[in-house]
This record gives sequence, C-alpha cells and structure tokens, in this order.
Amino acid sequence: MSREDFLGPWGLPILIIIGVGIILIALLLFICFLTPGCIGYECFKKRSKGDKNVSLRTKSQENDNLKLNDVSYRSWRLGSLYENDNNGTISENAEFHEDSFNSTSAQWKSVEYSSTLNLIHLDKQKNDKNVKEFPTELTMSLQYLPPCDDIIPGKLVIGIESLRGLPPKQYNGTLEPYVTLNIMKQSWSYRKRQRLHSFRTRGIRHTASPIYKETFVIANIKPQEAKEWILNITVYDHDRYANHTELCSLKVPLKDMKTIFYSPEIHLFNYRMKPSYQEFGNILLAVSYLPTAERLTINIMKLRDIKFIPSVLNLNEFNPYIRVLMLNGKTGKKLKKKKTKFLHAVAQPEFNETLTFDLAVTQLDVVQFLVILCSKVLPEGLSTNAVDASDSEDSVSSFKRSTDIFIGKVALGKGVRGSTEKLHWFSVLQNPRKLVTVWHTLK
Repeated sequence: MSREDFLGPWGLPILIIIGVGIILIALLLFICFLTPGCIGYECFKKRSKGDKNVSLRTKSQENDNLKLNDVSYRSWRLGSLYENDNNGTISENAEFHEDSFNSTSAQWKSVEYSSTLNLIHLDKQKNDKNVKEFPTELTMSLQYLPPCDDIIPGKLVIGIESLRGLPPKQYNGTLEPYVTLNIMKQSWSYRKRQRLHSFRTRGIRHTASPIYKETFVIANIKPQEAKEWILNITVYDHDRYANHTELCSLKVPLKDMKTIFYSPEIHLFNYRMKPSYQEFGNILLAVSYLPTAERLTINIMKLRDIKFIPSVLNLNEFNPYIRVLMLNGKTGKKLKKKKTKFLHAVAQPEFNETLTFDLAVTQLDVVQFLVILCSKVLPEGLSTNAVDASDSEDSVSSFKRSTDIFIGKVALGKGVRGSTEKLHWFSVLQNPRKLVTVWHTLK
C-alpha cells in the first residue's frame, strides 16, 4: 500500500505539520527549563538544591574534626556578622595584605600564615555604630536665685537628678557611671573655648539607671552672663583596668531656657543624650589558638592613626606599649596580665610581639581579653634603658591602678559587645592552629 493510498492526497502536508509540531514542542520544553518562573525550571532548581544539600552534609561530616569540642559557639552563626561587600571574607592559604607584614621580624617568617581575615575596611568601620542604639535620658534641674539688696549675690543651681538607659560595657562587667558638667561661653570659638566651671558627680556601681540627686551652685551670677553659657554634660563609665569610657554627651545652651531667670522655682528638664563614639586609633591583632597545647597567642603587630592628645601633651612624652589582661567574663576578675615593651616618642608604633596565654578549651566560653594601649610615664632623670630593664609585671592579685596613662582599649571574647570583636574571636575558634588577623578600633 502506497503513502498516497493510506493518507490520500493530503498525506505529505500532514506528515510535515506533525514533524514541525514535534520540533516546536521540544523547543518549548527546552526554553521552559532555562526560563526562571517556568514549571520545568523550578522543578530542576529544587532537585539541584537537594543534591547540593546532600553533598554539603557529607562535607561537613568529613570536616567535623576541625571544630573544637565542648564549646557552645557551634550554634553561633558566624556568617551573620559578615558584610555583603567584598571586605568581609575569610580566605585560607591566601596572601596577606602587603602593608600588614612588611615590617615583620624573623620569628614571624617561620610561622605558617594559613588564614587571613579582612572584616571591615578602616574607612568603613564607622558604619558599625548604628547596629544598636541605647537611648539615654537625663533628668536635670535648674534654678536661678536672684540677688537680694546687693548683699546676697545671684546663684545658679544645677542639679543632676538621674540617668536612664545607659549603653552596656564593651566587655562583660558592671557599669560605674558618673557625670561631668563643664560650663563654657557660647560666644567663644571652639578652639578658644575654655571651662568657666567644672563639676563631677560620684560614681554609682552596678546600675545602668543611676540616681544622683546632686546639685552644684555657681555664685555671683547675673542673668545676662548666664544666658551666654553652654552646659556640656558627659557621662563616663569608670573602668578599673583601662581608660574611662565616654558613654553619651549633651550640650544645653542656657539662652533657650530664659524662663528659669524669671521665677525662682526649680525647673525640671528631660533630655535624650547623644551616644558617644570616641575612637583613639586602630590596632592590628593576629590571634591563634592551638587546641592540643591549649595555648592562645595574641600577636601585637602595629598601630595607626593614634589620637594620644590630650591624654599625652606632646609626642616626646608618648611612650606607647600594649597591656593585655585576661579576665573572667562572669566576675570581671583579672586572671593574667602581660605586656609588650614600650617605645619612645613613636607616633605610628610597630611592636611585632607575641603574647602567649595558657588557656583550656573549657575556658573559651568564659574568658575575655582586654587589649589596652598605654603610655609609659618615665621618671625624671631616668634613662629609657634603665626603665626598660627594671620594668616588670605587677602581681595579678594586685588591684592597684597603674600610674601609666591609658589611651584606648578593645575587648575580645564571646560576650563582648562589638560585632568585629565577636567575629574575630569566633573565627579564631572555628579555625584552630590558624592565625586570624583583624584591624580593630581602640575605644
């Protein structure tokens, strides 16, 4: 039977149409698997994700031996602290930045640098300030007592009543806030502005909402003079181991409070203070942990953009060194203390010194390290070499505050507040036997 007898005169066109239809259907299916949103594309995507999850699960089981045991940081999500840009990367067996290790000593050359960590670029570290704000409210009182019969002079009574909602400490510990009050003239320029009067409240321990109820009296005051004044109020946290931390500040011009000069009553005011982000420069730290020897090493490398003025009057009196304290994160008690040698009159110091601490794996969740930039106070008439030779560590059990000048600090550990500091610590724990290097901001 021929083809013409089977399909008739339309046999050939019908076969052509069927072939073209099969080709069109195949093209549509192929396009469907490549086009996002199509049914075939979504099914293929789900299947590929399942295959990847299986392979990742097997890889994580193989690399389980790299993690430290009995440490609760396993549940902590390391990737949540990374930024979305290219500055937040961990690279193994990568080359270090050329500026980071140019001045490294011979002992550094023998170390295998197998891990680098560039968290946040120096110019972008200020973006970390808006992570979480703690609005602090200040309650203060003002009262003006006018002069009487040219015998009793006019008095301005300033009362610091209370604070509420202070930000927490950088590391685990209780706050001991106090308030400073400086009075200056508004007509003076910022550089020539001097303190007319200065006051300070007492420190109150173990509270983020202290109640002071302290008053300060300024006598021989005329309303015309007081209207040119500015009340500069700053709240500090007293730190027994390092420099006092500026928590928040407020500037109140008295020209906006003319009502207090017309009635001798006590006027109460509530203000929201501005958080303080005081920075004293940057320090490069390289930290590694060896689980088998239970030893943590902190490599003090170098510092940049140090703001040592006004703590130190000039460069000749700036003798920087680094003091590292190992603290109990629960009690705040000092466990160990080590420090580097000091340098004389160096604006951009480079130490390249390694400080070693014996630290058990079970202590990693509790211990915290406080890295402090200090300036050595040299006795008059004593040479630098003599001080360096006689310099020794104080007793760990001693709570006497050092006579040296504390400029800035940074804390490392599980319970610290800064995201960069947390990321550095957990990166060290999740990469044992590897050196993790990070730039930190001294506060």
